[in-house]
Amino acid sequence: MKLKRKRKALPYIFLIPAIFIIFAIFAIPLVNLLWYSFAKVDLIGQFQRWAGLNNYRYLFTSAFAATLGRTIIWVVCGIAGIFVVGTTLALALNKPIPGRGIFRTIVIIPWVIPHVFAGTMWSWVLNSTNGIVNTVLLDLGLVSTPVSFLGADLALATVIFIRIWKGVPFLVMSLLSALQTIPSEVEEAAKLDGALGWKYFAYITLPLLKPVMVMSGTILMAWSFTIFDLVYVITAGGPLNVTELLSITIYKKAFINGDMGGAAAIAIFTMLFVSIIAFFLMKHNAKEDK
Repeated sequence: MKLKRKRKALPYIFLIPAIFIIFAIFAIPLVNLLWYSFAKVDLIGQFQRWAGLNNYRYLFTSAFAATLGRTIIWVVCGIAGIFVVGTTLALALNKPIPGRGIFRTIVIIPWVIPHVFAGTMWSWVLNSTNGIVNTVLLDLGLVSTPVSFLGADLALATVIFIRIWKGVPFLVMSLLSALQTIPSEVEEAAKLDGALGWKYFAYITLPLLKPVMVMSGTILMAWSFTIFDLVYVITAGGPLNVTELLSITIYKKAFINGDMGGAAAIAIFTMLFVSIIAFFLMKHNAKEDK
């Protein structure tokens, strides 16, 4: 009897180090963040006074509503573009085409480039004065004057495009892994039943890829909400705040305005917002799997 109890307790004993690590990495900073959101704290983290709910008042302002709206547009359009381009590339690279290994390697390159370097590179490439894109467009006669890709009119669309470019490799790798698990017998049976082309994708491939798509979409959503460096290096949230996302607002609140409590309140809201969306996505996916 004692031996059975020891065997049952053994897995939990092995989990103790992992629980301590998770607590140290996640729980302590989270509690600290929650504490900051109800207090007035300086830049070095020293408590000054309790602020109550005053730090959360900014969440009910028109400025925050505009920032949240821009962030949602950034996330939704970015993920939609990633799925369209990523799914197309994954399906193409799953076929036995010549040079498939080389193309797969090329597709992964944007993923391994650090955000700061990628942002700097795109800032140079899209520069309206001497950027290579405008130089090519002018030389080909496609435009008469340089296009201000990072101006107020196009800046948000430009950073969304760059987000798509940066995020596509992750989805391609995820979907390629899932596609290679589909048995060849399934495709052969579908061909015998006349399910070819679009029908095969809609009724065979897509349902089999859906769990991976939901999981990948959830991860991409969480990453998109928290991306800071890529956009900040390119536009710093400008011009005229048209690319200021929640992550940039948190940075400005904390390190430019010195309002650590206000930044913590926005961070708490972002965390809850993303968690709720992720919860419903995973719950919906779990229901459909049953």
